[in-house]
Order: sequence, then structure tokens, then C-alpha cells
Amino acid sequence: MPSEAPPPRVDPLTGHAVVIAPARRAIGAARPEGLPPAAGPCPFCPGHEAETEASLLELGTPWQVRVVANRFPLPVAGHEVLVEHRDHGADLAGYAPEHALQVLAALVQRTAALEAQGGVRAVVPFRNRGRRAGSSQPHPHAQLVALDAVPPRLAALAERLAEVRLADVLDAESPRHLATRGSWVAFAPFASERAFHVRLAGPSRRLAALDETDLEALAGLLPAVVAATLSAAGATDYNVLFTSPPVGVRGPVFLDVLPRTGGDAGFELGSGVTVCVVDPDEAARAVRGQLRE
Repeated sequence: MPSEAPPPRVDPLTGHAVVIAPARRAIGAARPEGLPPAAGPCPFCPGHEAETEASLLELGTPWQVRVVANRFPLPVAGHEVLVEHRDHGADLAGYAPEHALQVLAALVQRTAALEAQGGVRAVVPFRNRGRRAGSSQPHPHAQLVALDAVPPRLAALAERLAEVRLADVLDAESPRHLATRGSWVAFAPFASERAFHVRLAGPSRRLAALDETDLEALAGLLPAVVAATLSAAGATDYNVLFTSPPVGVRGPVFLDVLPRTGGDAGFELGSGVTVCVVDPDEAARAVRGQLRE
């Protein structure tokens, strides 16, 4: 008879179930595909501002970070694009802390503005980098989506925050801690959703309420963590998710860095359970090694 398999691991904050299966690491893996090709002049590059919607926010003179309405929005309460850099070839992993701070400040300002709109129940900021991660533009950018209903992941988070303390979660994750800066801790979650998943958990307050001290600490940590994670994973394509509770719910913000080294297959899509093919303890050792180099 086959040996009894360990039960799925459950993320204490989101309730997401994960199967850790290192033996499947070489099965069905897909190589990262890199950035999508440019389909003509880049609308996000300096000098092409007229090719996008009007600016909702610009930081710097000339602008270093720019936010515009998405020209092809999802049918939601709001959908914006945060153009992260003037340099077409830049990316988060290489941002100086000063520039990362501008990006994060714009993200917080626009999250607060969207949450202040009547009827908005949640804001979901994220960034896609590479075709496997869903990006359609090679220029570095993030997106913010405002929703008039609470999506399932944030609804689960709101329920769990009534029972789970972030300090307890971080204490349980201590064997997989990678780095700290200010009140932020980077770690490889016990219930990692993907190979080399890294989470950064910060102050026990919402994204829209982060102050300059919070953002400066995160700006000093995030680019280095992204660079080390991608190097350890051997990946170029990745997502970053910024998770904050629904509007009106108190609780912490956290970021998930998710390298895209493979795709979701039938089991994941049919069950809602993710298969992670790298043990989080192994991932933590690999990312720590890159951070120290």
C-alpha cells in the first residue's frame, strides 16, 4: 500500500490549501518565457504620455512614477496602472531604495484614494512581470483594482484575522525567516503557494495607512528580496501581490513574491489546492544564500 501522504498545509492568513510535493519538481515544469515583445512605441515611456489616459498622480519632476486609468479596464469599480519607472528596461529587483520608496508611496496614495470612493469594498494591488506572470507590457508597472464586493481571498483573510495574530504567525515561521527591516519580516511561508514563494509581513495596519517610516523600511528590503528570490528560483517571470484587508477591517498588510516557474494544471484548477514542488525550508536556505552574496 502507498505510504500515507501528509495533509495539505493551510495558510493561516488566507486559508489557502497547499500540497508540498518536492518529488514532482521535475514533472511538468515550464521554463519562464520572459517579457512580452513591444507592439510598437511604448505608451509608458517618457514622451508618450498622450498615448495613455490622463495622469491621476505623478511623483517627481520630471515624473519618476506615474499613475493613470487603465485603458482596457476590468469591469470593476476602478482599475489603474502605476508606471513604476521612466526607464523601459528597469525592474523592481534593481530599484534603488529611493526609487522603490516613490513606487510604494504612489501605491499607498492611490489605494487610499480608491478606498475613499463610495461603494468600494476592497482594493487589490499587484504587479505582473513576464508573460508567464500575465504581463502584456514590458515596461515596469503595477496595477490597482478596486472592487465593489469583497473577493474570496480577502473575505477569508478578514475572517481569520479575528482568530489569528500576526505575531504568532511570524513566530511560527521563524525557521524560515530570511531578512528583517524595521517592522517588516521576509520569510518563506510554511504553506508556500509556489516554489520559492516569499512573503513580507509588516505593521499591523492597512496598506492605505502605512506611514513614511513603514515605507522606507519596505523600500530598503523589497528590491533585495525580489532579486534574491528570482536568483534562487532561476526565474525571470514573477508576480507580487499586495494584500490588505477589506475596507473597514483592521489588520496587517503583507506582500507575496511568487516566481512563475510552472503553471497551474488540472488538479489545481479543479480543487483550488495549489501544489508547491519546492519545500519551503529548502527555499528559505536558497534565498538566504542569495541575500548574503
